[in-house]
Amino acid sequence: MQHVSKIFVIISTLFITSCATFYKQTKTGVNQNLNKTNSELSHTFYLIGDAGNADLGGSTPALSSLQKRLESANENSTVIFLGDNIYPHGLPKKDESTYELAKHRLQTQIDAVKDFKGNTIFIPGNHDWHSNGIKGLKRQEKYVEDQLGKKTFLPED
Repeated sequence: MQHVSKIFVIISTLFITSCATFYKQTKTGVNQNLNKTNSELSHTFYLIGDAGNADLGGSTPALSSLQKRLESANENSTVIFLGDNIYPHGLPKKDESTYELAKHRLQTQIDAVKDFKGNTIFIPGNHDWHSNGIKGLKRQEKYVEDQLGKKTFLPED
């Protein structure tokens, strides 16, 4: 039975690779320059998710890269943090032992966009809701909006 399986795998592999071609295949008469345009960008979106896992005292490669890209961005751009802003359990109360690390993880994201000319939006993810529920989410919303202004944390209230 094992011998039959090996033969089947070999024949399947040969069949699949025989369908491949050495050169790209294009249809004649079709415009191949679909990505080229003379119009200017009206708005640029920068999307980043799972950004809330920086070590205490440091940042992450993704946030550093984002910050460099934002240096050349104009006011017609938006950064959207797609959730999981604080691993592993959102923003705890100030008296909890994990508060400083959680605050640092959120602060590194805020620092990455503090000089950004465009709009910034934070959206909570499952880790932001995880153990602190709506109260932890409200703490995170207040923390973000105190530093970046209203309408930077969605959904509102």
